[in-house]
Amino acid sequence: MLGIVVGGSLLKIGKWLTALSLVFLLMGTLSYFYAEDDMIEILDPEITNLAELAPNTSQSIELEKMGLYVALRIEGDNTLPELKMINSSGKEIEGRDAVWYDWPRTGTDGIVYETVKVFQNTENEEYILYNEGNTTLWLIDETSNQIDVMSDPGFIAISCGFCIGIPLAMLGFVSLIIGWRRKSKNQDISVHNELYINKKGEEIKIVPNIENIPDPFMKGNDFVTRKKRNIEKKDTFWEDWDNQE
Repeated sequence: MLGIVVGGSLLKIGKWLTALSLVFLLMGTLSYFYAEDDMIEILDPEITNLAELAPNTSQSIELEKMGLYVALRIEGDNTLPELKMINSSGKEIEGRDAVWYDWPRTGTDGIVYETVKVFQNTENEEYILYNEGNTTLWLIDETSNQIDVMSDPGFIAISCGFCIGIPLAMLGFVSLIIGWRRKSKNQDISVHNELYINKKGEEIKIVPNIENIPDPFMKGNDFVTRKKRNIEKKDTFWEDWDNQE
């Protein structure tokens, strides 16, 4: 009986969770299309950069200690670093080369930029950046850009929509499967010699076993007579058994 109740409850919970997940996923999807242009604009090196250096030029820049700074070139051009960063003491700062998780980024005009060098854990001072290549070089403050993206209302709505909607969808799907399987098991469960539970869908009935209950319109003498006949049949059975021996 408990299993029947649990099955029906799980179905209702699953339906509510699924409906809520659809609402959150829809919110996340709509927010993505709404905020996509804003996020691309924030990450566009042509718009948000600390320095844009033409070939064989240099520029003075100020960097912070906790910042993450990324040097970029246009994809398809010469993507070798070919740059040099010197601090106020004349010491060259060694950055790291791009790795697999330094993804290319696309500007608002569709141009794709590739990472060629990354600088981090710099001191709070002034530096000189030299572009020794034959293509334009951009330097961006990745830390500030990521903070701007994550504080954008559209990005917050996207995160809430997908981070909440996906887990809710999974929980709702599992609850629906378990509840449906328990509900689909229609069976009679015996609770007494003359009673059993009849389960059909969400209906639960305690039904008497008709075979063991006398006819309500049967007279008292008829019931006694039937009982005597049953006794006589048993006696006759044992007499037949003795005669066979």
